[in-house]
Amino acid sequence: MTRYLHSAKGFTLIELMIVMSIVALIMGMVGPLAINSLEKAEAKQEMLTLKNWLKRISYRAYATGQQHQLALEGKRATLTVGINNQSVITVETFESIFFEPQIMTFNTLGIISPSTMAGEYKGEPMSLNLKSWVNGEEEITYLTPSS
Repeated sequence: MTRYLHSAKGFTLIELMIVMSIVALIMGMVGPLAINSLEKAEAKQEMLTLKNWLKRISYRAYATGQQHQLALEGKRATLTVGINNQSVITVETFESIFFEPQIMTFNTLGIISPSTMAGEYKGEPMSLNLKSWVNGEEEITYLTPSS
């Protein structure tokens, strides 16, 4: 008579449930941090996209010799060109950036005016200095030696 002994291979249901509950607990703690980091990275990417877009508009105005106008309102930015700014080139929509109603003008030399842009970034008030961003102007502060 041959006897087969079955040795227990694998995990019991209790062991699997304990491991799954530990994994769920860890994911519950780490998940919100990962989502928050992803949202911050997307907002930062959107701000860099805006900066590069403004530089491209400035270059386009200079290269074509035409005045360009950027109308900002809410989360929309509408770029127009032409004598009466009737020709719409593009409309961009942003998620993390909210603009106060304002019109930015790029002259034929690519210089933007006004030199500041106001709005909100990630729910916080923002004011961007476009002199350094687009026009490449740097502010220099001279310190006078005190006597």
